[in-house]
Amino acid sequence: MTRLFLALFATCFATAGWAEDLFVSCDNGLRCVRAPCPSRDVVLLPSGKRYARTGPRLEGLSEADRKRLAADSGLYYGTIVMGGAIDQGPPVRVIARRVVRATTASEARLCRR
Repeated sequence: MTRLFLALFATCFATAGWAEDLFVSCDNGLRCVRAPCPSRDVVLLPSGKRYARTGPRLEGLSEADRKRLAADSGLYYGTIVMGGAIDQGPPVRVIARRVVRATTASEARLCRR
């Protein structure tokens, strides 16, 4: 019985590790005088579903990934695809865990809609 439980637990744990959402962060044009400022939208890939006024939380990124985002202005121009988790529940929270790759032209176009 213990082996069955451990096998089931390991299978569920491994499956949960694969559940990752891909998204880009886009500037929505909103400007603020004080922080926090909801000046970014998150667009899911490949569906294009937009979470308005929701910027990704970056605490889960490595220092190298943070530097890459800063150098490429990836949080504003939709130039970098990030992987992470989306917590649907009010309020919606987007947690970035890693930088995946540069966006394709069609993915970057989603920010301009």
